[in-house]
Parts: sequence; C-alpha cells; structure tokens
Amino acid sequence: METYFYHTLTPIQWLLIIGLVLTFFIDLIYSIFYLRKFKSKEKTYIHSETIPVSIIICAQNQAQYLEKNLTGLLTQDYPEYEIIVVDNGSVDDTEDVLIRLKNIYQHLKSTKIPIDEKFKHNKKLAITIGVKAAKFDQIIHLNPNSFTYSKTWLQNTVANAQGKLYNAYSNFESQKGFFYNFLRYDIIKHTIKLASFTNANKIYAGNSFNMSFLKSDFLANKGYAGNAHFEAGYDHILSLDLAKKSKYTFSTNPDSKITIDTKNYYNTWKTINKHYFRSRKYIPLKRKLLLDLEPIAQFLFAVLLILALVKTQLYFALLSICIARFFIKGYCFKISARHLREENLFLSSYVYVLLRPLYKLLFYIQSQIYSKRS
Repeated sequence: METYFYHTLTPIQWLLIIGLVLTFFIDLIYSIFYLRKFKSKEKTYIHSETIPVSIIICAQNQAQYLEKNLTGLLTQDYPEYEIIVVDNGSVDDTEDVLIRLKNIYQHLKSTKIPIDEKFKHNKKLAITIGVKAAKFDQIIHLNPNSFTYSKTWLQNTVANAQGKLYNAYSNFESQKGFFYNFLRYDIIKHTIKLASFTNANKIYAGNSFNMSFLKSDFLANKGYAGNAHFEAGYDHILSLDLAKKSKYTFSTNPDSKITIDTKNYYNTWKTINKHYFRSRKYIPLKRKLLLDLEPIAQFLFAVLLILALVKTQLYFALLSICIARFFIKGYCFKISARHLREENLFLSSYVYVLLRPLYKLLFYIQSQIYSKRS
C-alpha cells in the first residue's frame, strides 16, 4: 500500500489529491472564520440607555400585513418613538387600516405617494420620503411583513444600534415542511456569512427587514444618489455607502430578531435573493473575491472528489477527508444555529447543504442576464 501511494500515483493523480486537500483547507478556514466572527461583537444590552427613534415602513398594497403586524410594533415597551408608514400608491385598504390604527396609537403617522402614470418610481423614493419626514435622527427600517412577538425588541435594538449603521437577524417562523425549512436554512447561512464579514469590518450587504441608520448619514449621502433608478439595493447599496460614513455592526442576538410573515414566503425569499444578486456589482472587487472564494472552493472540492474516486484507489483517504469535512462544518453550523435558537434545522442541514449551491447558481445566472438587459 505504501509503495502504491508514494510511487505509482501519476502526475494527474497527484494534482487531484493536492487540489482536493487545498480546497478542503480553504473551506475549513472559512468555517473557522465564521465560527470566530459570527458573534464576536455582541455586547450586553444596556436597557437604561434610550434615545428617540423613528421607524419607517413602506407599504404598497399590503394592508393585510399592516393590519396583522403593526400592533406589535406600536405597543413596544419604549419611552419615545414614532412609526411612519409610507403608503406607496396603494389601491387596497391600506389607507383605511392606517386611519383606524392612528385613532388608537398617537405615535403612528403616515404619508402617501399618489399614483402617477407619468412618474414611475421604486421603493427608494418611498424610503427617502419616510426618512425626510422622520422627527428623530436614529432611523429603523422595517417591511410591512416584519413583526415581533417581544415587547422589548425596540429596546434591545436601539441599545446596539444607536449611532451606527445596524443590521440584524430576521427569518421566517419555525414550522414544519421540508421546502419551507430549506428557505429558513438558506437565510440562516446568509446571516452567518453577512454577520461574520460585517464583524470583520468587511460589510457587503444589508437587511431591509431589520436595519437601522442615522438620518444625518442618509442625508449626507444624498440618499440613493447614483442608484435611485435601480430596483434593488435599498438595503445592500445603502449599507455599503453608509458604512463609509459611520461605524457599523450586525446583531445576531435572538432578542433583536425580526420575524418575517409566512404568507407568500416563497416570493419573499425569492425577492431577497434576487435583490442581493442584482446588487452584487456594487460590492468592492476585493471583497467580492473573498465572498466568492468559498463557493468556488466547495464546487472544486466536489468535482475533484468525483475525479479522485474514478482516477485513484485511495478510497480510505478520500473517505477520511469527507468525514472530517462533514463533522467540522456540521459542528460550526450547529454552534451558530444554537445561538440563533434555530437548533431544529441542524440535522436537515446535511441535506440542505447539497441543494443550496444549485439555486445560488441559478440566481447568479439570472442576475447576469438581468444586468446585460439593463
């Protein structure tokens, strides 16, 4: 056996083995990086420190979400805040819902962008109007299908967000269903990567479901100047721009989590991915290379493993590498999922990890086609 390993391997076989080991170690380095950086900047919340906050929600024909989700946000245990809903040309019952809730909650405000066939606009205009209407400097941006069960969510958020660009964890509720939980798993994996890079001072995206920034920074950046016409990027591009002006952080604390309404969950998940991939061209090149090195290494590992199984007889060595990779990556995911209180996805993650690269490639190809058409 020793003679075979050292003397009978051809140059091609040696290249396969070396490439396999190299891609394994690259993947391992990323896993360790995520484990170290994922929650490295989490701090104990100081609940006694409060500042006034403006929460902005832009809605377009989403009356059912506002009816269901606004009450939890309007009853937060927090001394001074306002919620501004920007009605972005809705033709459903949005206006009636807002009038009814404003009669109950004095800190709920709203403004409406009328429908104008001659003037087409996207969500970025609605956000800009909401920011300019805000009374306070600390802005929190949420979506109509964002909600929280906790009365102290705002207190926890402000304690970590005040004075900074802030993004935090959001996901769908825990429910049964293989495909449904695959979408939740995908969001967790994205959260782990985004939180780790953000905590390593290499922010590359934002999270419109749960983000905060300063009004003064937004206005100094001239809002969405330079990309106002672009459909996506009201969170990703904005985060990249504002990160140049202030400190930034990502909170993975479950008490700061925003839950995403499960109605139309597939379309919501698809929009999240579509907007991210369409915004990727704004990520600095070096940062983009760091982001892409991991999936490239994972793809090459799979290809080289198949070729090594066909071209060599080192089955025990190949099996050892696969088992080591299996347990190391599983352990790292388990630690992060436990921190997010999402442990129920741990076992199924071994199946989901095989599916995730396929749809990521599909979204990437779609974004390239979209860019060429644009």
